[in-house]
Amino acid sequence: MTIRSLVLLLGLSFLGSSPELPNFSGQLFLKQKGQADVYTAVGSADLNHQVPMSRESVFDIASLNKSFIANLVLQAVAEGRWKRSTSLNELLARYQFSARFNKGINLHQMMCHRSGLADYDAVASPLKENEFQAFKRQHFTNTAYLDFIAKLPHQEPNKAFHYSNFAYHILAILLEAEYHMHFDELLAKKIAEPLKMKVLRSPKNREELLPNLTIGYRMREGRFLANDYIDLSLGRRIFCRADELMQWLESGGGRSLLPDSLGNLVMQNHLADLNQDQAYGYGWVSYTAGDHYEMGDLDLTEDYFIHGGSTEGFQSLAVSVNQGETNLVLIANNGDGRALFERAQSILKNIYE
Repeated sequence: MTIRSLVLLLGLSFLGSSPELPNFSGQLFLKQKGQADVYTAVGSADLNHQVPMSRESVFDIASLNKSFIANLVLQAVAEGRWKRSTSLNELLARYQFSARFNKGINLHQMMCHRSGLADYDAVASPLKENEFQAFKRQHFTNTAYLDFIAKLPHQEPNKAFHYSNFAYHILAILLEAEYHMHFDELLAKKIAEPLKMKVLRSPKNREELLPNLTIGYRMREGRFLANDYIDLSLGRRIFCRADELMQWLESGGGRSLLPDSLGNLVMQNHLADLNQDQAYGYGWVSYTAGDHYEMGDLDLTEDYFIHGGSTEGFQSLAVSVNQGETNLVLIANNGDGRALFERAQSILKNIYE
């Protein structure tokens, strides 16, 4: 596949976009064994100041941060600090937090969304307005955030799949408490430095300006408007570029940083006994040829693992097919929903079908 055919396929421009499938503004990195790499950046990093997108542009990677958080938890397990069966309440008591949750919740369940912990849809109605803007503009300390989540209604653990961003937010807080360092420093020490990533960051607050940071745009009333504020500390948001996310895929989604006994669990479907319609490992969804699940189904006839997300106008998706035979990273700063997923699906079906 030539660069030209990819450009034609994706319609790589920012203008003339629509809410259903906005034209692409972001970075695309495609690596396929035996083929030339395709790494391109198109669109606008900042419309107001006419800053063009470049390979140096940095994005919020949305829910792809879960693969990094899960990896750090498993590194703590490998070091003997925790067990996957260690209970949430045991750790909260160890680190002298007052919040308490259902006594059955453990780290394994939190990583694979069996914990029953709440997600954004459980917050009070006033905090849901304008895409949770009121909620995301609150400044929480770790203690206050745990207390807030503990008061939300949640389900019985280990009974069903319930995707919970809050479970992963709690995991990041526990990591900080265990290692006595901010999540950003932990991310640098245990992932960025070993893999020689130079951009991967999780800012402590929004006053920490990141070089080459793009602006996220969401469609409102027929046009893209910038998201002008978000508390970057909430949920330990991670920022990166497509080339370093490609390094993450090439590390096996972080498995190279783990002993085989734990690395083999990253792509295992930990929901197989609960729900035939869903699959989730530790921060990734893994497909064997012929599998079809509700989340991440590219409808390919190949093995692959995948994760993606969308937040505040940023979209991210990373997928590795046939043990790294083809790796694809897409990150964008315009729109919401399935636009990136549909592009990834078109590219990979073009290659394999």
